[in-house]
Amino acid sequence: MMKYFMMILSLISWMGAAHAVMGYDVIDVKNGAAIKGTVTFKGDVPADEKILIDENAEYCGKEQQAGKYIVSDSMVKNVVVWIEGVEKGKAVPLKPVNITIKNCRTVPHVNIGFVGGEYVFRNDDDILHTVQSKLGLAYQKRTSSRPLEDGASIYNLALPQKGLEVRKPVKKWHRYTEETGFIQVRSNTHNWIRGYIFIFDHPYAAVTDEKGAFLIDNLPPGEYVLKVWHEGFGTREQKIKVASGATEEVGIAFSN
Repeated sequence: MMKYFMMILSLISWMGAAHAVMGYDVIDVKNGAAIKGTVTFKGDVPADEKILIDENAEYCGKEQQAGKYIVSDSMVKNVVVWIEGVEKGKAVPLKPVNITIKNCRTVPHVNIGFVGGEYVFRNDDDILHTVQSKLGLAYQKRTSSRPLEDGASIYNLALPQKGLEVRKPVKKWHRYTEETGFIQVRSNTHNWIRGYIFIFDHPYAAVTDEKGAFLIDNLPPGEYVLKVWHEGFGTREQKIKVASGATEEVGIAFSN
């Protein structure tokens, strides 16, 4: 458990202010640039964690796979990719951040959202679920007197029946800090349920699909830092320069 907390702490510290672009300005991006790429893994993919179910096993099953390592033909799914240092650009999308509990799992397991949008928490199971969204641990350490392991909650919701949805605004963490960033999704009733959300106040972020692919488009030309995060493989970053109207293709590789 301590190893897990230390890993999350180091990841959030590494993220730094990547998610907090204070004073982001929306402009008309003409002939914008794009970054297109794939994230791969080289080597033997680690075995996924097997989780033994100790609550509602008759519904959820006696065990589940954690779903941490989804790699097909070396292509890695569920990698968060974003641009650091963007101060102006296209409008921030206000699409909902969907967090659905289905078959006693979070769907999607990794997601991104944007300040000004809304969370949509939904239960698609025939049993009670509770959903907590918690601050990234490094942010909590800086801004709260609570123990690091506690994970200060942003929302703590009960979803007692199938089909129930609860909508909440996506904000900066007004009670704790003026930054955006990393949020963990957990459950009080089923402690193996876990998901991750990265919140941005600029629009230049993506999550890789089953083919490890991502696209960040309509970006003002310039020099940036491209950062990536994966739950199990960790983090990578690289400097990138994009020209007006051009598409820069990048390949990012994890390895063991």
